[in-house]
Amino acid sequence: MEGIESRNQEIPSDDEEICLPSDTLQILQEFLAEKAAAEDNLEENWQLSQFWYDEKTISTLTEACTNISTGENFKIGLLSCPSLYKKISNALRNVYLFEFDERFLNQDQNCIFYDYTKGRENPTLQEFKDFFDLIVADPPFLSEECISKTAEIIFSILKAEGKIILCSGAVVCPWAEKYLKLELKSWKPKHKRNLGNEFASFANFNLDNFIRKE
Repeated sequence: MEGIESRNQEIPSDDEEICLPSDTLQILQEFLAEKAAAEDNLEENWQLSQFWYDEKTISTLTEACTNISTGENFKIGLLSCPSLYKKISNALRNVYLFEFDERFLNQDQNCIFYDYTKGRENPTLQEFKDFFDLIVADPPFLSEECISKTAEIIFSILKAEGKIILCSGAVVCPWAEKYLKLELKSWKPKHKRNLGNEFASFANFNLDNFIRKE
């Protein structure tokens, strides 16, 4: 019994601060720094048709979203554009990422799995009906099927007067107009890698007015 009592006395209470040795704390801090760096430098998965935006495009879209936002209750949904999430969510509240790649789903509770092929039938989207004021989407594939399914999702989670920004290949222009009622804009997103396809932006509002002129 004495041995048990002695060990119990050594257990700190919930109110006591647990201090780590300096060398252990340093190792923990290095681990957390390496983990954060690894999350920031995830490689694109070409099988999922992933291509990260360059830093200027990320900053431009973050600034645009900030200027479009009307206050703390303004809600933004990002579809298949994980390279935007960290910067926009640091700048604004109520930002959600919907992503198929599970590597991005452990960032926080606002990172949610979805599969564009299921359209509006995604079970994880049911609680977001008519929820968002702004959707920024970058569908993974430059196909009519992908744009039409993405449109189903957008219109199921976007408010009636909500805004849409679509970043995709210029080739999807007729489908962006057909399924999403979007117009081609002059601003063009760019990627870290030099891609062969011409990329463009589309929106259902005057997006170019929210883009800083170079």
